[in-house]
Amino acid sequence: MDIHKPKPVHSWRELLSEVGVVVIGIVIALTLEEGVRTLHDREIASEAREAVKEEIRQNLSYMSGRLETQPCIERRLDEIGRILETSREGELSTRPNWVSQPSVYFLSNQRWQAATGSGRVSLLSTDEQGSLGVFSVINTRFNEAEAREQAAWSQLRGLESWQGPLGSEGRVHFATAVQEARYEIWETRITIGLALRLGEKLGIKPDMPKTMDKSYVVPHAICLPISTPREQALKILSQDGSPPWGQPK
Repeated sequence: MDIHKPKPVHSWRELLSEVGVVVIGIVIALTLEEGVRTLHDREIASEAREAVKEEIRQNLSYMSGRLETQPCIERRLDEIGRILETSREGELSTRPNWVSQPSVYFLSNQRWQAATGSGRVSLLSTDEQGSLGVFSVINTRFNEAEAREQAAWSQLRGLESWQGPLGSEGRVHFATAVQEARYEIWETRITIGLALRLGEKLGIKPDMPKTMDKSYVVPHAICLPISTPREQALKILSQDGSPPWGQPK
């Protein structure tokens, strides 16, 4: 093995040359390290962006399915409203066999929360953070409106088993539930409209709702006629192979 002793520096020029070589080497190393880190950050940001967008796409698909059933919901509320109007405080003019309720869609924020908690969202641009973050607010608002809506419909289903005259208290009770349900229809419609418009700007398109697929023949519970016997309605709704959870009474 040959061991070369370092050569002595005889002038400032040689010293500056040696220092320059070292500095250039350090700069090159730092630049390469920064480049690798930048590429890694871009990859992480891309993964986070695609994960969040996929979650948004799924939620928009659920919203589109909900929007398609709005006419059925409004028609059912009109039917109940007419029953209450004609019955006033007496016996029900027509006893509804199947009040039902709107379908429930659970919008998820898990991927957005995971990206935020891990710090990956900070790798996105400020505009992206703002645009994608709005969907988290929209999802929360939609889920809350759904919960209030289901509470109103749980009261309206009491008409299926109501016995005797409504009385003033009964009439006010059901009329209030109808109005609450009507408000939540408006709330969900506004929320869905905002989400779909923002999704279009971001190039995120929802999948076609199942009910828009002609091969899917099982309707939503709320779209069955109000005169449908409960046993028949449950039989129809079970045709899609859903878990045997049934429908609330």
